[in-house]
Amino acid sequence: MKTKTVVKRPKKVPVDAVVIDTTQTIFSSDLLTPEEERHLLATFWVCKNELVRNLVRYFPKLRSHKPVLEPWPMAQFIRDYCDNEARDNVHIKKTHDRYVHCKHRLASANIRLAAHVAKRFRHHALGYADLLQEAVCGLMQAIDRFDVSHGTRLATYATWWIRQTLQIAVARQSHLVSLSPHHLQELGLLQQESEALAHGGQHLPSPQELASRTGSSLEHLTHLQTATRAPVSLNAVLDDDSDFKLTEAMPDNESQILRTNAERQEALGFLMENLRPRERKVLDLRFGLTGNGTHSLRQIGHLLRISKERVRQIQNRALEKLRASAERVGWEPSLLLGC
Repeated sequence: MKTKTVVKRPKKVPVDAVVIDTTQTIFSSDLLTPEEERHLLATFWVCKNELVRNLVRYFPKLRSHKPVLEPWPMAQFIRDYCDNEARDNVHIKKTHDRYVHCKHRLASANIRLAAHVAKRFRHHALGYADLLQEAVCGLMQAIDRFDVSHGTRLATYATWWIRQTLQIAVARQSHLVSLSPHHLQELGLLQQESEALAHGGQHLPSPQELASRTGSSLEHLTHLQTATRAPVSLNAVLDDDSDFKLTEAMPDNESQILRTNAERQEALGFLMENLRPRERKVLDLRFGLTGNGTHSLRQIGHLLRISKERVRQIQNRALEKLRASAERVGWEPSLLLGC
C-alpha cells in the first residue's frame, strides 16, 4: 500500500505584518522609476494616514490636536506626538517603521539631487559638508510636504525646497552679519553686474555705476557691501616685506585711560596746593580723591563738627578756586573733577 507524502506549503505573511528595523536597513541610492516612485509615494501617504489614525485611536487626548488631511500638518503631528511612549504600542510601532522606511527610501533615491544642488553654493563661505547636510534637510522637508495628488515628480518639487534651505543657511552662516535670502539675492545680482561691467569696460565699476545698474540706492549698496566684508585677522601682516601686524597699529585703549587718569591726578594735586587745608579735606571726603570713598554733606559735617550748609559753602568755594586756577593755566576744568 502506497502512502502519499503531504508537503506543507509555507503560509503567506502579509506585507503589513512585517516589522522593518530601520536601524539595520541599508538603503540604496539607485534612482526610482516613475512607477516605483508613484507606488512608494502612495505607500508613504497610506502609512502617514494610518499612523495619524492610530495615534488618535490609542491616545484619545490627542484628538483635540488631530491635524487636517494635508501632508505637512500630518508630518508635524507625527513628529511631535509619535515619541518613544507612543511607539511602545505594537500597532503604532509597526506603522511607524513602515513610515520611516518609505521616507528614507525616497530620500536615498534623491540624495544625488541634493548633492547636485549643494554644489551650486560652493562659492560661499560654507563648506561642502555643511551644504550637503542642509540640502538633505531641505529634501526631507520636501518629502514631508509633497502631495501625491500634484501629479509631478518628487525631484521637481524637492529642488525648490533644497535651494530655499541652502539660501537660508548661506545667508545666516556665510557672513558675520546675518542676512536674509533677499539680501543674498541682491549680492548675487551685484556680483553679476560687477563682472559684466568689468569685462565690458575693462575697469572696475564704481559704487555709483552699480547702484544705477541694479536700481538700488547708494546708501543701501554701501551698507550691504559693508555687512558682507570679509573679516581680517588681528595677526594678519600688513606688508609682505615686513612683520608689522595689525595689532601693532591698533591703539591701546587701556594704556590711554591709565595715562589720562595719571595726568588728571597730577593736575589735580598741583591745583589743590592753592587751597586751604579745610577745603582740601572737604573735597577729599566729598569726592574720594585719595581713595577713601565719598561722603555725604551730612557725614562730612559730622566729622568736621560743622553744619551741612557750611560744608556746602566750603565745597563750592573750593571748586570755584580750582576752576579759576585751571583756566589760568589753560586746562579744562572737566578733566579734573567732571563737574
